[in-house]
Amino acid sequence: MAAQRKKPAASQSKSEGFDAFNFGNQEFFAGAMEQMTESMTAFTEFQKAAYETAVSSASTFAKTVEKATAENTDFAKENYEAGVAAAKAVASSKNVQDAFAAQNDYFRSAFEKNIKQVSKSADQWTALTQEIAEPLTQQYSEFVGKVQAFRP
Repeated sequence: MAAQRKKPAASQSKSEGFDAFNFGNQEFFAGAMEQMTESMTAFTEFQKAAYETAVSSASTFAKTVEKATAENTDFAKENYEAGVAAAKAVASSKNVQDAFAAQNDYFRSAFEKNIKQVSKSADQWTALTQEIAEPLTQQYSEFVGKVQAFRP
C-alpha cells in the first residue's frame, strides 16, 4: 500500500505553517547575529594574540639557541686547545710519572669544566622552557576561559 500524505488541517494556512518554523521574531535573529558577530570578533582577536605569542616564543627560542650555540662553540674550541696543550705536555715529559701527572691534571680539569658546562646548559634550557611556556600557558588559560564562557 502506498503511504498517503497527510494534508494540513484546513484551519492552518501556509503562512501559519511558516510561522511554526520561525524561531521567534526579528529580535531573536538580530540578537543571535550580534552575538555570533561578537564571538567571531573575539575569536579573531584571540587568534591574533595567540599568533603573536607563538611568534614571540619562537623568536625567544631562536635567540637562545643562537646564544647557546655560540657558547658551546667557544667551549669546544677551549677544550680542543686545552687538549692540544695537554698532549704537548705529555709528549714533552721527561719520564712516565710526569706524563701521567700531566694527563691526570688535564682529565681532572676537563671533567670539571665539562660538568660546569653541562650544568650551565641545563640551567639555560630550563630558563628557556619557562620563558617560552609562560605566555603560551596564559594563552591556553584564556582559551579555556573563552570556551567555558560559551558552553551552555
